[in-house]
Amino acid sequence: MNLSFDQATEVVLKEAHALLATLDADKVKKFIAHVEKDWPEKRLFFWARGRSFLVLRGFAMRLMHMGYEVHIVGEVDCPAIGEGDVLIVASGSGGTSSVLLMVEKAHQYGAEVVAIVGSPGSPLQEKADEVVEFNPEKAGDSVQLYSNGGGTRFEHSLMLFFDSIVLSLVSPRREEAYREMMKRHANLE
Repeated sequence: MNLSFDQATEVVLKEAHALLATLDADKVKKFIAHVEKDWPEKRLFFWARGRSFLVLRGFAMRLMHMGYEVHIVGEVDCPAIGEGDVLIVASGSGGTSSVLLMVEKAHQYGAEVVAIVGSPGSPLQEKADEVVEFNPEKAGDSVQLYSNGGGTRFEHSLMLFFDSIVLSLVSPRREEAYREMMKRHANLE
């Protein structure tokens, strides 16, 4: 199967849209409300592995631009997590061992855990306090790299999910929000 660039783009967008359509609207609304109402005063910590971690870091950056206090687990400036903090994790398979370990540790220190998973019924889903789940079985087959709920389609959909969350948060005051965000944008580039 040889696909032109335009055909490949259509496949990628169609697959991401199909996977995003599997999200539970009530869980997404709860997630947005949680981000908007509860998280601004909390310290947010982020952890994942592989490409999911890259996507999660992009979301952390946007939240930082919006004025949230964010920390990337493993970075030299990451403080200790504790009670009242939130650990946000993402895993396509929902079984990534280092993610599960960080969830357990966060709970030991009294932090809340919010997970975005790409596979229903995963171990991560059982351990997190709040879960938003994609359901690849409802989205149909994928021609992209895929394994156990994770893979390319999950990562694309995860990025679109997070960008949609940010847009939803800033849309009521978009121009003002973007001006404020640009004040926090990196200037040592």
